[in-house]
Amino acid sequence: MTEDLGQLPESYGTERLLITARDPHWLYASWDLTREQQRKYNGLSAEGHLILRTYINSLDQQPLGEVHVHPESRNWFIHVGKGGTKYIAELGYRARDGRWKGISASRATFTPPDAMAEDVSVEFATIPLDVSFEKLLELVTSAVGESVPLVEAVQQLRTQGHRGLPVIPPPSPREWTPSQAKALAEVVTMDSVRRVWMGSMEITELIRRHLQQETSSAAAAQISLQGKPGASVSSLSSPYGGRGQSKGFWFNINAEIVLYGATEPDAKVSIGGREIKLRPDGTFSYRFSLPDGEYDLPLKAVSADAEDRRSAELRFSRHTQYTGQVGTHSQDPTLKAPSADNIT
Repeated sequence: MTEDLGQLPESYGTERLLITARDPHWLYASWDLTREQQRKYNGLSAEGHLILRTYINSLDQQPLGEVHVHPESRNWFIHVGKGGTKYIAELGYRARDGRWKGISASRATFTPPDAMAEDVSVEFATIPLDVSFEKLLELVTSAVGESVPLVEAVQQLRTQGHRGLPVIPPPSPREWTPSQAKALAEVVTMDSVRRVWMGSMEITELIRRHLQQETSSAAAAQISLQGKPGASVSSLSSPYGGRGQSKGFWFNINAEIVLYGATEPDAKVSIGGREIKLRPDGTFSYRFSLPDGEYDLPLKAVSADAEDRRSAELRFSRHTQYTGQVGTHSQDPTLKAPSADNIT
């Protein structure tokens, strides 16, 4: 007979704030407050809700921006608009006397770059096994700043000539070994499992870049055949716009929307007459593609006792005008247009 261990609590009340990069321009923030803590801080706030502040590099700088969150929310997406940057967030509120009151500050996170790196070479570093963990930790924490991968830290220490680390020559082969290929596959698989945290856009971008590298390699191989007797070169085309990139310039565009909200966990919420499933904390979210056209999404929320009803009708439209040759940027193929028929 299986022992009933019960359900996990919806929060632990640690007041910790976590942020992670969703993509180069967006952060995902989540904070651990109980309902009592949330109501307490909302009551102390002049606006009646909490605020997320974002900073570049450190909290000593001026805030990059402020986001006013829903009084019942425990997570939020933050638009930062700049890739390849170190961000820190702070959760707090503005008291009735106008002073800022911080509740919790996050650890730093880095957004991925806006563009693919020019250097696509691969180099593996080895962490020496004959150095004690305590010694390794001491050297790393004393010589390397925060948020640097351990293997990169070890490489930096070796470059600086630290005597406590033996010099291990890098592996001679520059090709992927079967074990390295397997390790990479496991990382990609792990990313897909973590879609709820990362968002499928990052997975799509990973695949897009991989395909783009393959396309570039194929193009280079074809161009190298020019001038050789008997060699023929077919025209090159891009899978992300349908046109050749022989001129070295191209432009792709696409759009999508994110619908999210929250209510009491025991309420009933419907979109276009279709009841949706709420998360344990009463939140919900959906991502849609946004092709050209007009779209309506009527939402309705009904309290558990059916005594209170609220509704909102969202309307979206996209009308794109192109000048010149513009392609379609890659997008998660599972995304559908914002329609009640596409709510699952």
